[in-house]
Amino acid sequence: MYTAFLPAERATPEEVRRQHDMLAALPFVREFLDAVPSMALVLNAERQIVLSNRAFAAFVGAGQDPTALTAQRRQAMDAVVASFIGERVGETVGCVHVRDSVGGCGTTPFCRNCGAARVIRNSQHGQARDVQECRLICGDAGVRELALDLRVWAQPIELAGEAFTIFSVMDISHEKRREALERIFFHDVMNTAGGVKGLADLMVNGRLPEAAVRDAAGMLADAAGHLIDEIDAQRALGAAESGELEVNASEVQSLDLIDQAVRVVHSHSVSRGKDVRVDAAAESFGFVTDPVLLRRVLVNLLKNALEAEPAGSVVVVTARAEADAVFFAVHNAAAMPNDMQLQIFQRSFSSKGVGRGLGTYSIKLLTERYLNGRAWFVSNEDDGTTFTVRCPRDVRPAGG
Repeated sequence: MYTAFLPAERATPEEVRRQHDMLAALPFVREFLDAVPSMALVLNAERQIVLSNRAFAAFVGAGQDPTALTAQRRQAMDAVVASFIGERVGETVGCVHVRDSVGGCGTTPFCRNCGAARVIRNSQHGQARDVQECRLICGDAGVRELALDLRVWAQPIELAGEAFTIFSVMDISHEKRREALERIFFHDVMNTAGGVKGLADLMVNGRLPEAAVRDAAGMLADAAGHLIDEIDAQRALGAAESGELEVNASEVQSLDLIDQAVRVVHSHSVSRGKDVRVDAAAESFGFVTDPVLLRRVLVNLLKNALEAEPAGSVVVVTARAEADAVFFAVHNAAAMPNDMQLQIFQRSFSSKGVGRGLGTYSIKLLTERYLNGRAWFVSNEDDGTTFTVRCPRDVRPAGG
C-alpha cells in the first residue's frame, strides 16, 4: 500500500483484539495506565492503539473527568476506549489529514512533519525513548477545526515477548498560544513604540521648520494609530481563539476595503523598498461582511506576501465576485518550500522564527470560523504563491 512516510500495513482486527486482551489481563497494567494523569496509550508495531487510559478517552470525547467517575460513567468511558482500539492516534483525535491517504495516519505527506509520527518512528527504530512537540489540526477540514499543540513521548517496551510502544500525550496548546501571543505582541509593539519615540524626539530636539514639524506630527499620528491597531489585533486574536469574538456585519465596497488594507501595510516596515499594487482587473462590488475582520485578513495576507519578497518586488492584490460569494487574492512571485506548505496554517509554525506563527493561522481562523468563508493557497516555482479567501456575499445568517 502507498505511503508518503510510515508503513501503511495494519494488524488484523483479530490480532489487535488478541493483543488488547493479552495486555488487559496482565496484573496492574490497566490500573497503572489509569493512575497516570496525562494521556497514555499502548501501540503495537503497526502504530495501532491496543490499550488506552481513561485520560485519553476523556480527551477524545468522553467528556468526563477521569479522576471523579461514578461506576456508571466509568463503564461509559470504557466503552469509548473500546471504540477506538485498532485505530491510529491521528485517526482517533480527528486529524484533518488522515483522509488524504488511504493508508490513514502516518502515511500522508503531512505526516513527515508530524511530531507524533516522528516520535513513534524514532522510538521503534532506535529502541529508545523520544520526545517531540506535535502540531495538529483536528475536526472537519475547513468547517469546525481545532488547532492543538501537544508534547508527545514514545518509549519502546516488551510485554509477553511482543514489542509495543508506550505513547503519552500532554496538551500544551494554552502554553504555546500564550508564548506566541506574548512574543508577537512585544515584538510588534516595541517596534512601533520605537518609531513613535523616534518621531517624538525628532520633533522635540530636531529644530525643524514649521512645515517639517507638521509632517512629523502626521507621521507620529499614523505611528500611534498603528500601535493601537497592533494592540487591538492581539486582543481580537485571543478573543477569536476563545470563541468570544463578535461579528459586526455591514455593507462594504471591495476596492475601498483593499485600499484601506494597502494603506496599512504601506505604513509598516515590511513594505520598505517594495510595492503593493491593485490588479487592474480587480472588480468593484458591494457586499455584506465584517469589514474590520476582513480588513485584518487582507492586511495579514499582504504582510506575509511582502515578507516573502526581496526589496524591489511587487505584490498584487485583486478581488472578484460571483452570485453568492466574493474572492480576494494576494500574489507574490516567490514559491514556498514544500515543508513550509505542509505546515503553513498551523498556529505555531512560521518561517520567520520561533513564536512568529500566527499570521497565516489567524487568516484561516478569522475567515473560516467567523466570516463563514474559506482560505487556501497555491504555490509553485512557475506561478509563485497566491493566497485566496472566499467569503459569502452576505455574512449574515439567513433571516438575520
